[in-house]
Amino acid sequence: MRNGPLTRQNTGKSGRYFERAEFDSNLPIQFLITIVGLVIVVFEGSLALWPFFYGATPMLSLIFLYWLSLHFEKFTPMFAAFMIGITSDILFSDLLGGRAIAYMLVLYVLQYRRPRLLQSEFMEIWTDFAIVAVGVVLLQFIVFSLFNFAIPSMAPILFQVGTTLTLFPILYVVLAAITAVLQ
Repeated sequence: MRNGPLTRQNTGKSGRYFERAEFDSNLPIQFLITIVGLVIVVFEGSLALWPFFYGATPMLSLIFLYWLSLHFEKFTPMFAAFMIGITSDILFSDLLGGRAIAYMLVLYVLQYRRPRLLQSEFMEIWTDFAIVAVGVVLLQFIVFSLFNFAIPSMAPILFQVGTTLTLFPILYVVLAAITAVLQ
């Protein structure tokens, strides 16, 4: 077997400089996930054009972030949650940073709940997501009420939580199927 001109045996040098570089980085996947999340936010905003969802679109981006942080924790950076939240705040004319902070808190809390949820049945996951969705909406409700000194109408808020909780199992299965196809 012939040695190439730049192998360690021919150069006579050793050390870290001449070892092979590792290109196993999570950054491109995290960037792609952020882009997909932003596309989901734009799609979520386009649902507001339908008369059925006018005023209260389901939080598809929350479902995406919850599912992703539950099954692919290392590919879900806080930066992605922040960017998705800020984009949805801008598109939906919410308080700037309200949804972004809520999404980052969801990822933070899910870091501790993840091992238990992965060992549980789907009903417990759905219940946990319901608590998370109500928490996100409640945080936005409190911040909005304190900032504007007014209480918003509860009907759109309850409709938004209801449609989000109804769509969660459907999107959970769709995302799991897409993942199975891609792997």
